[in-house]
Amino acid sequence: MYRVKVNKAIEKFLKRIPKDDAERIRNKILSLKDPFAAKPRKVCGEEDTYRVRVGDYRILFFIDFEQKIVFVSKVDKRGRVYKR
Repeated sequence: MYRVKVNKAIEKFLKRIPKDDAERIRNKILSLKDPFAAKPRKVCGEEDTYRVRVGDYRILFFIDFEQKIVFVSKVDKRGRVYKR
């Protein structure tokens, strides 16, 4: 089992979107305690960055295999999540 760390900006973002979407995203983030059970896909052009899909939203995260930590770095709609 991995620990999951979430950026504070993500919690703020989840308060602005519809509650049912926010709840599904929170559940998916909690499921990242076992990151490969969520069937993540690697993000092209990014080293050690993975993504999972929740409806129209994407969750981007890094995995620290040595310390067994999943860092959730960004959550947004598909069209905006990959922009820097």
